[in-house]
Formats: sequence, structure tokens, C-alpha cells
Amino acid sequence: MPFPVHISVENRLENLNASTLLGGFIEQAAQSFNLTIVTPLAGSETRADATISVPFADREHIRIAFNIYASEAEDTHGLGLYFHMESAF
Repeated sequence: MPFPVHISVENRLENLNASTLLGGFIEQAAQSFNLTIVTPLAGSETRADATISVPFADREHIRIAFNIYASEAEDTHGLGLYFHMESAF
């Protein structure tokens, strides 16, 4: 059974692109999970979102991976990035 999640990034920093940041997470997650893109990545420099799904057994693991990715992005670029993930059921 697939577990769909809606993911988004809001960027309030200069010289960064929200679409690039979210695309980086999707690429990274695709290497670790049997990931399906439900709604393709769309957005701009300031906001981007997509809906992906993973097997139900990986529902907590994808959340952990997303939180780690967000934390690393904030450590690298500073505050002003807002990452959000929610169930898309």
C-alpha cells in the first residue's frame, strides 16, 4: 500500500532556489526509497512543492529523511528556510 506525502519548501533567503532544494531531497530520497512522484515538483525560487509516495512500511523513514535533509539545509544556509511534510491521504 503506498503512503503519499505532500512536501514543500519556502525560501526567504537570497541566492537560493526552493525548487532546487526540494528537488535535491526528491533525488536523494529516490536513491533510498521506492519513491513514486504523484504530483511533479512545481515552484519558484521562493516556494516549491510536490507530492510523492513511498511504500507504507517506509512512512516514518521518509519523514526522518526529510527532517534530516531540512536540518542539514538550515545548517548550511541558515534560517529562513521552511520545510513542510504532511500526509496526502
